[in-house]
Amino acid sequence: MNKLKSFFTNKYVIGFGAGIAASIIAYRASKSRRLRKAAVKILAQGMKIRDEAKFAVNTIKEEAEDLYAEAKEKNAAAGTP
Repeated sequence: MNKLKSFFTNKYVIGFGAGIAASIIAYRASKSRRLRKAAVKILAQGMKIRDEAKFAVNTIKEEAEDLYAEAKEKNAAAGTP
């Protein structure tokens, strides 16, 4: 009895059982239309945020390149290499 109790309280056995339970729940949830709509909406928002972040990074990069070019021009005009 003691070995059986220690088997079911082992963290690996508990983790394995939790993984199976999570897989079953995820499978059943994937069949739900409401949950699917919510997942699509969340994914769409994530993609929108990603696109906005890319745009912001590109804008910052372009501004930095412009500043660098202006500073290089100013140094060349002043005779500094």
